[in-house]
Amino acid sequence: MAQGQERPGKSSEVDPRLVDATAAAIARWGLTETTRERIAAEAGLSRATIYRRDVTRDQLVAALTERAAQTFRNAIWPAITGRGTAAERLEAALEAMCAAADDYLPLLAGMFLAHGEVFHRPGPDALTVDVFAEPFERLLIDGAADGTLRHVPETVTATVLFNMVGWGYIHLRASHHWDAEAARRSVIGLALHGLITKES
Repeated sequence: MAQGQERPGKSSEVDPRLVDATAAAIARWGLTETTRERIAAEAGLSRATIYRRDVTRDQLVAALTERAAQTFRNAIWPAITGRGTAAERLEAALEAMCAAADDYLPLLAGMFLAHGEVFHRPGPDALTVDVFAEPFERLLIDGAADGTLRHVPETVTATVLFNMVGWGYIHLRASHHWDAEAARRSVIGLALHGLITKES
């Protein structure tokens, strides 16, 4: 079946071992060159076996993407709910986001210019899906209240922050081969410079 004809499915129903194999295949071949056959090989299955499982390549990639999204949510939660000023918690959340991205770097690098996946919605007026931008929006509101962050349009700025730091970090790591510390320090430092007040 052609990739464009693959029907959508519920990623939560996908065998976790096949999701692991999908991650391994993407790490080896890249997102665009990953096929069901290559996923089957990583899982130690024959092509016929994976076809009999009635799971498509798009379903497997969606399941891996969902896992990456959950990793992101888990990673930044301590910073959102922890102690410290909003500026300190924002920095910790951005650090955690970059660390989570490293766990799924081949997948996310392949999605860098992709459309229609979990991190994007089409249209110039669309914003990043709430589940990703909302934690940063909350910190921006807290920062305006405690005086450690500038007053900014929270929803738009949260979306810009997620995309600028997240995708900027991924691009520097995957395409320019920067080490994690240098990439993280550069993108987060630049982002915070425009947000932190002089008093904080």
